[in-house]
Amino acid sequence: MILHMDGTHRAGGRVVFVLQEGLDNIVLDADLIPSEAEEYVSPLLSSFKKKYGSPLVIVRDMAKGLALSSSKIFPNRPQQICQVHFIRNLESDLITEYHKNLKSCIVKHKLTSKLKALRNSENEEDEIKNLQGIWVHIAVDYLLYPIERGIKWMSRPISYFVQYRRIKEVYDLAKRLIFCNASNNFIYKPLMELCALLKSILEDSTVVHYYCILEKILQWMDELRDNLRVTRKINLKDSLPVDVDIDEILRKIRGGFVNMRSESRKLGEQYQNIVSVISDSFERHRKELFVPYPIVDGKIIPFKRHNNGLESSHRRARKAIRERTGRAETNREMEQFGDLLAILSNLWNETYNKEIIGDCGDLGHALSSFVKDLPMLRIEYRKIRRGPAIPIADTKRMCVLEDFIEVLESANQSSELIATLQSILGVETGVVAVC
Repeated sequence: MILHMDGTHRAGGRVVFVLQEGLDNIVLDADLIPSEAEEYVSPLLSSFKKKYGSPLVIVRDMAKGLALSSSKIFPNRPQQICQVHFIRNLESDLITEYHKNLKSCIVKHKLTSKLKALRNSENEEDEIKNLQGIWVHIAVDYLLYPIERGIKWMSRPISYFVQYRRIKEVYDLAKRLIFCNASNNFIYKPLMELCALLKSILEDSTVVHYYCILEKILQWMDELRDNLRVTRKINLKDSLPVDVDIDEILRKIRGGFVNMRSESRKLGEQYQNIVSVISDSFERHRKELFVPYPIVDGKIIPFKRHNNGLESSHRRARKAIRERTGRAETNREMEQFGDLLAILSNLWNETYNKEIIGDCGDLGHALSSFVKDLPMLRIEYRKIRRGPAIPIADTKRMCVLEDFIEVLESANQSSELIATLQSILGVETGVVAVC
């Protein structure tokens, strides 16, 4: 077996600690413990060893308590550190610091409050102005989305980095719309205010400085992630273990570091220091990141070099509690029943259903009568939490903004133009349609 171990908790709370077999993804044991310190983890591993023996490989995060307990209970067994946790540790050291600086610079412009004020522009007598008011509202939704949703890179927020990138996109479109209005001897004040606000941020040299550093860090970190195969291009939770050429991966990573160093020398000392932090951390943990594949009866046993399956189970359990009870109860319920929820997650495991409870009939069908109302309740819950944003999918907002301008640029004002613009914005007789 491959033993994956991982814990989840909130500051000051008990840890839901889970032991999972990595080939079939069955949760073998779970418990609530005060912390991941050696004194609490070792008894769990000792009990596990008595029941199941020693694993071929242990996959764990970078906590010292887990390393000490694993070495004590399973001496001479290779320990693979979770590659996702390795990237997250780097993320904490680099991305968090620079994003915090970028955030503080943007916040000084009071961007969020000023954008929200533009959302509530008064209705105009002129139909074109009303439509442009909706255009501004959608643009504001697009700019506020990263902040309101707390967009992350892996585990750390990069909301203001994403927002700045969107500011550049919306500013270019707003200028085009202003130029189009000017060619028709037309001015729409909220649009002018939006453009001036975005321009003030784009011309802030300190904001640009931190954005450029963060952009380069994320580019370099993404390159490392791609080589470690912990990228969004791969579904880590569902992907099968693959026998990869470790030497080839190491060659690519070291070649990437050579390119990073060369690039950083052109950019300056600050960038050189960043590359040194990334490369030095990798070299310190290289052996733990690439434990050799175990061989059993002459057969290589590939395994997942991350704990993302366990992480996904933790997140799924928290989300289910939050949707059912609200955010305030989530931590309390996890600290009461988190270990049981981890064990019950086996009910979604195909191997567990076949090998362990195969003689129980269709368990899902037996339970279905108790959960028939959940889909409707989820829809109502999401409606309540929707907020003031115009209900257009975030991925479609830029297309809506661009299409509106392209039509306005290529047509003269007429009833057909108004109808076309209304259609683009999802408006019928002054009412925003739900998309």
